[in-house]
Amino acid sequence: MKFAILTLTAATCFAQDCSSWSAKGVAHYEKKEWTEALIAFRAAIQCDPKSMPAHLAVAAVLAEQGNDNEALAVLLETLDLEPKNVEALRAVAGLYLKSGLHTKAQPVLERLVAVAPKLADAHSDLASVYAASGNREKAEAEFRKALSLSAGSFPALSGLGNLLARAGDNDTALPLLRRAVSARPNAYEGHFLLGSAYNRLNQFEEARRELELAVSLGGSKEPQVHYQLARAWGGLGNQEQRRVALARFSELTKKEKDDSESQRRAAALVDEARQLLQAGDLANATRKLELAREARPADATLLFRLAGLNYDMQRYDAAREYVQGAISLSPSTWLHHYLLGLIERSANRLNDAKASFGMAAKLGPSEAQVFNALGEVLLEQGARDRAIEAFEKACKLAPQETAFRANLEFARKSR
Repeated sequence: MKFAILTLTAATCFAQDCSSWSAKGVAHYEKKEWTEALIAFRAAIQCDPKSMPAHLAVAAVLAEQGNDNEALAVLLETLDLEPKNVEALRAVAGLYLKSGLHTKAQPVLERLVAVAPKLADAHSDLASVYAASGNREKAEAEFRKALSLSAGSFPALSGLGNLLARAGDNDTALPLLRRAVSARPNAYEGHFLLGSAYNRLNQFEEARRELELAVSLGGSKEPQVHYQLARAWGGLGNQEQRRVALARFSELTKKEKDDSESQRRAAALVDEARQLLQAGDLANATRKLELAREARPADATLLFRLAGLNYDMQRYDAAREYVQGAISLSPSTWLHHYLLGLIERSANRLNDAKASFGMAAKLGPSEAQVFNALGEVLLEQGARDRAIEAFEKACKLAPQETAFRANLEFARKSR
C-alpha cells in the first residue's frame, strides 16, 4: 500500500523508550519478514498505545500480507484515536475502493479532502466515487481540482477525459486522454479509455492501435478491452479478428459470471452453516462449510471456522490441518495460533501447544486468554515460575476473570 513506507519511516519517531521496537519492526519489514515485523510493531503499541505510527505500521504489514479486513480493522481503530489522521484516511479509502465499496469510501474521502485539501489523488478518488454514483457535476469539479493541484495526474487526466468523452465532449476529452497516455504510457487503462473514445468517433484504426496496446500492457484479462477491440475490428471490416475478439470477450465475461455465482453460492452455504451451528448440528454445519471451501479454497476465515468446528467435535487431526492452512494464508493472526495451541493441547502435544500459544502471545500481546492457556501448559510441564508469569499477565489484562485469578493462586501455592 502507498502509505506503508511513509508509515514505517515515521515509526522511528516513537517515544525514546519504545524506539527499539520500532527499529526492529522496520528492519523486519525491509526484509519482508512480515510476522516478525508485526510482532515488533504490536509490541510498540503495547509500549505506547497512542502511537499513530505503530498502528499504521501494523496495518501496513497486514496489507502487505493480503489481510485487508484485518488491516481495515486496525485503521478504523486508529481513526477512533485520531479522526483526522491523513495516512489512515488514505489507507481506509484505498481499501474500500479496492473492494468496490464506493458508498463506504465516499464519506472517508470527503473527510480526507477537508483535512488535506491539497492531495490531488484524494480529489481524483473522490471524483471517481461521484462518477460511479452518477453525480457527474461533482465528479467533474473534483477531477478539475485534482488537475489544478497536479497537472500531470494520470487518475485525474484519465478520469476527467473518460467522463467528458461519455458526455459527448470529445474536443475536450481527447486531449486529456492523450495527456494521460503520455503521463503513464505503460498503463493499459489509459490506452483502453483513449481507444474507446476513438471508437465512439468512428476512428477505428486509431482505436485498434490503442486497444491492442492495452491488451499487451496488462488488459488481456479485462472483458471490456476485448469488446472495444471487436468494435474497432468491425469498423475496419475485419470480421475474422472481430470474431476472435468477441470470443475472448465472451470467455472472460462467462468466467466473471461463474466466479460471481460461485462466490454467491459460497456465501449462501456459510449462512446455512451458521444456522445449523445455532441449532447445534455441528456435523452438517461442517459439511456446508466444506462445500463453501471448494469455491473459496484460499479463504483463511473459512479454514479457521472449519478448524474450530472439527476441534469442537474432537476431530483433532482434521482441525489441525484446517488451522495450519489458515496460518499459511494468514500467519500473523493470533487467533489462528491460539486455536492450534488448543488443538495440540487436547491431543496431548504439549511442546507444540506451548509453541503455538507463545506465538499467539507475541502476535496478540493484549489477549488475556492466550496467556492463561500458555500458563496452563507451562504448569502441566512443571515450569511453575514461567506459568506464574503468564497467569500474572492474564490477570493484569483481564482482572475480572476469576478463573485466571484462580489459576494464578493455584500456581503460587504449588511452588
